[in-house]
This record gives sequence, C-alpha cells and structure tokens, in this order.
Amino acid sequence: MKKRFCALVLSLLFFCACISPLPTRAAPSVIFTAINDTFLRNLTPSTMPTIIGGLPYVPYTAFTAAPNPGLMGKYDSVNNQLVLYNINHILTFDMANAITRDEQGNVYPANAVRCNGTYYVPARVVCDAFGFRYSYLSSTLLGPVIRINTDDSGISDEDLVSKGFSVMRSIYDQYQATYNQGTDPDPDTPTPPTPADPDTPTDPGEPEIPGTSGEPDTPETPNAKVVYLAIQGDMNEYTAEILDILDSNNYTAAFFVTPRSQGQNSDYLLRAAASGHVIGNNLYGDGSTFQSTEELLRQAQDTQDVIQAVTKTHSRALMVPGGSQNLSQEERDALIQAGYRLWDPSGDTRLWGSASAIYSSCVSLLENTSGNVVLSLMSNPSSVQALSSLVSYFRQNNCEIRPISETITPINQIREMR
Repeated sequence: MKKRFCALVLSLLFFCACISPLPTRAAPSVIFTAINDTFLRNLTPSTMPTIIGGLPYVPYTAFTAAPNPGLMGKYDSVNNQLVLYNINHILTFDMANAITRDEQGNVYPANAVRCNGTYYVPARVVCDAFGFRYSYLSSTLLGPVIRINTDDSGISDEDLVSKGFSVMRSIYDQYQATYNQGTDPDPDTPTPPTPADPDTPTDPGEPEIPGTSGEPDTPETPNAKVVYLAIQGDMNEYTAEILDILDSNNYTAAFFVTPRSQGQNSDYLLRAAASGHVIGNNLYGDGSTFQSTEELLRQAQDTQDVIQAVTKTHSRALMVPGGSQNLSQEERDALIQAGYRLWDPSGDTRLWGSASAIYSSCVSLLENTSGNVVLSLMSNPSSVQALSSLVSYFRQNNCEIRPISETITPINQIREMR
C-alpha cells in the first residue's frame, strides 16, 4: 500500500509539472529608434517608442529634434492639434476630432496620443505622409528597432543591427541601469516590450514642443484685454522672424496675404499655415481704386487661388487696405455673398514707421479702445522689433491673444457683422 501511495504521489507531481508553465526570463524592455544609419541615444521613458493598439508609436521629437528628418512641430492648444510639417507637406493630428489628415485632405488611420508626458505619433503614418521609408525590426537580441529612413542609405536593416550592436548594447545597458535594473534579455524571446498605457494619467501641462518654449497661456480674467494679431501684406524674410516670436510665445495670429505670397515666399505661407496660424485674404488695392465689383472679386479670387494652391485651405477672412469703409454697399454685399468676412485693424498702427512709433500707436490703441482690439503689423524690420516689445506689454497688462476664426463675429469699421 505504501509503495502504491508513493507511486501515486510521484505521478501527480509529474502531471503538475507538465501542465505548469516553465519560468521564463523577462522580455526585452527597450525599443530602439534609428534615423537612417544612426541610433538615437539618451533613451528615457519619454523618448522610447511604445506599442499602442498594435502600432509602433514614437515621440514626435524623433522627427523634429535632428536635422534628419528635419520636420518642424507645433502644438495648437486651442484646437488640441499637433502639426508636423516641412516645406512640402503638412500632417495634422486633430485629437479633438480624432482625425489625422494631410494638406491634400487625405485621412490616415491613426492619431497622436499623449503618453509618458509628451505626444507620441504613429511612426508608419508619419513616414507614409512624408515619403520616408519605415522598418520595424522585431527579431534583434536587445529589443525591437524602429527605423526611419529619409535618404538613400545603402545599409540594409540587417547590417544596421549587426554594425550597430555595440551602440545598441551601450544604450540598452544605460537604460536598464537607470530605469529597470533588469537582467540580460533572453535571445530566444524577441517580444516587443510592454507598452506604456496611453490612458495612464499624465501631467496635464503643455507638451514640450520645439519652438514653443515660452510661458504658458495666461488664464483669462474678467479684466483681460482681448487682442487679435493681424499681419498684413506680402510675406518675406521678416515673416520668419515674426513666426519665431509668435511660436515661442504660443500666440496665434492671422496673416492676411496677397497673391504675391507664392514662389519663394510660399515657404513662409506654408510654415504659417502649418504652425496653426490663420491665413486671410488681403486685397492689394485701396478700396477707392477698384474699377468695378467684378475687379474687386477678381482680386479676392487671385489671392484665394494662391492660398488654396499652397496650403490646400480656403480662406474666409478678408482685409481691405485702407479699411472696409472704402467699399460701397454693393461691393460689401458681393464679398459677403462670395463667402468672405470683413476684418479691419482697430486703428492706425503706422505700419511703415519706426519700431518705437509702431509700438506707441499699438499701446495707445490698447489703452484707449474699449472692447476687443485688432492690432495690425507687417512683415518688415520695424514690426519685428515692435512685436518683440509688445509681447512684454501683453504679459504685463494681462492681454489675451485670441486667434481669428470663422465662428467669431468680425471686427470692422462699418459694423458689418455678417
């Protein structure tokens, strides 16, 4: 009986051993990013790719921080949109409406998400939109590799991993020592790491977007002066300086452009649109010089065609040099029936004066005008200097900079609210 009992116990132990899972070593906890033939170093939880919904995601900075791929990024906190762009393309991750689209109106199947304190974008979607080559290498010893190719590199994916193994090892060891204190990965288990949970609550503050490192938006208060910034006329090299000032302070302006905003100047127009600024229509003749209503509409359409060709958007906001009071009722009706909304500066800001004169006239308007104010500048050296000084005035005097939009009643000299 005793022998039979022992045999039964041994049989049970053997059966349990057969159905119990064998212990395995931990899966790799690192995903690498390679741009062309170079691995990105300084790996941290906020710079490492992750897997969300079965798709590899990378921080947007993988595309903006280095000369290659050379994209620029802009986060529009008002509309909750992240935009990546270069001279040729614009990719908008509209998180408010859960849609991703390019400048041609093409819709992509995945959106950006906030994760690990920053914004992550689907790597393949960005590569497809900008014409980059994309690889996901899952069978490497140290962990998967997301490779983004922006040039004609002759190194294959296999050669990249083979020749870059020592670099990968260094990155892996540093990450493990700093964050995981883990063990060596199992070469027989090339499973991608467990992704960070995109639904995990994160810091609600604004993401760190290159070029938008200024102070966060000032909360609205009952005494805040609402200001709309309008940049009128042709775009040129000074437009880039104005865009730098606006982006670094997270301000959205409206650029009222002419048909001459094409050719070499189209780069500035594309950057302004991709950065989330409003593109408006600026007629290029004084209101008193239009020979007919047809001529007026033709000028507006000329600019509309340029805006459409460069930014793939349609503009409704329109400014008339000298102000809309120079238009006849017939001309106003014709423009509004054509879909335009009339905006005017709140007063004379001496657009071609010195920087100090422009600054003084803007401050005078802000201090002596009741209600909202439309400040108009131009792309010239004096306006660049004046805008730099006005930024300090806005902060010190609790001004709220708002973007012009189609949902806002236009401000003009003739009280035309249509």
